[in-house]
Amino acid sequence: MKKMIALLSAAVLTVATAVTAFALPSVSVDGVVTKIESAVDANGNAVTVEIKEVPEEYKAAVEEVKTEAKIKELLGDDFKEGMQVVDVKEVSVPDGTTFPVTITFQVPGVKAGSTVAVLHYNGSAWERITKDVKAGNGTITATFDSLSPVAFVVDKEAAEAASTSTSTSAKSPKTGEFNVLGMAGIVAVIALGGMAVTYSRKRKEA
Repeated sequence: MKKMIALLSAAVLTVATAVTAFALPSVSVDGVVTKIESAVDANGNAVTVEIKEVPEEYKAAVEEVKTEAKIKELLGDDFKEGMQVVDVKEVSVPDGTTFPVTITFQVPGVKAGSTVAVLHYNGSAWERITKDVKAGNGTITATFDSLSPVAFVVDKEAAEAASTSTSTSAKSPKTGEFNVLGMAGIVAVIALGGMAVTYSRKRKEA
């Protein structure tokens, strides 16, 4: 009987573990900047902007700018607790474009009153873009004198809002996976429970 109880306990623990593991959504908000709302050159002409993943050669620089220490260093007194980089993208415009270029990026979670910052990698170091940087409803606008990797920094509230909007789609666990594991565990518990009852009755009859 003690062995049966041990088996039942193990089965229950297995089910609980599966539920915990598959019910927790990711809180990462990396990869939210994918579209441009508008872009104009120095003469006010519309510009086509291309957004791509950052080349492998800049991997170390990307990892560096995602750290709180680096963000604090770049923002100084403007840093607020909880601010983080929500995305880093390779941004480019066609050859011959007249700089400076003002670009409005679509950034989920950002509001008109959000605290935001835009960082640019100049090939050797990260620098803060200070020209015409402003937050809108779901957007961040900045004016660039040159382009390459660009990092988008938002405050804690905007980051949490972006996490809510992205984790439920691309990063949430599939419902089917949870149901299969959960049902399998429940069936196992019921089966072992039945065995325990049968075993107990036989002992009494004996």
